[in-house]
Amino acid sequence: MKNNLGLGILMGAIAPLIAYLLATYTALTDKLAPEKPMLVYVIAVFINFVALRFLFKREQDALAKGILVATFAASILYILTQRLSI
Repeated sequence: MKNNLGLGILMGAIAPLIAYLLATYTALTDKLAPEKPMLVYVIAVFINFVALRFLFKREQDALAKGILVATFAASILYILTQRLSI
């Protein structure tokens, strides 16, 4: 696997994108945890952080940094679109 920042951003965007699609177009969040609508997004962030750990351990820093950038961008977008108070 190439150690590339752009590839890391693409890889890091996969889990949040899947979480968004599941939350928007299915009733998964209502069935899984209706009182916790953020759960699907938290799972996506957790998946990215597990990938981060393994990539940094394998010394693929650029790929890991790309995943980190995508995770932060997805988190900021979620906060802005859901109008959460910080």
